[in-house]
Amino acid sequence: MTYDFLLDVKGVQKYEDREPETIELTTEAALSGEDGVLFLRYQESELTGLQGTETCFELHRDKVVLRRKGAVSSEMVFVPGLVNQSLYNTDEGALLITVRTTAVEDAMTLTGGSLHVAYGITVEGLGTGQIDYWLNVRPK
Repeated sequence: MTYDFLLDVKGVQKYEDREPETIELTTEAALSGEDGVLFLRYQESELTGLQGTETCFELHRDKVVLRRKGAVSSEMVFVPGLVNQSLYNTDEGALLITVRTTAVEDAMTLTGGSLHVAYGITVEGLGTGQIDYWLNVRPK
């Protein structure tokens, strides 16, 4: 796979009884399209705690699908107002996560652009939080 783009990621995670945590990174990414769907792929790093995992955002007209494969595997579907449950699989076991999408702002094209996804998350029916991701993609 050719990584012809640079991806800036900013993630803000807010969980009950904790200070918000912000992660910012820049990495190489691949951006492609097929049948009206854009695919944004990149390799996770130690900074995100997901080293050995490939992340792929599928950008459809009406939804965003986040797939992770490797050390961690998961699939989350983001559509504003939609509740989605899925398994988050790690070497230590699987967790049931529920996401409630609050915003999807997709301004991505085959030449780059931006994506914002915001959602509430519940892990195993317990810990709840709010997560916001901003992605900006530009050619190298």
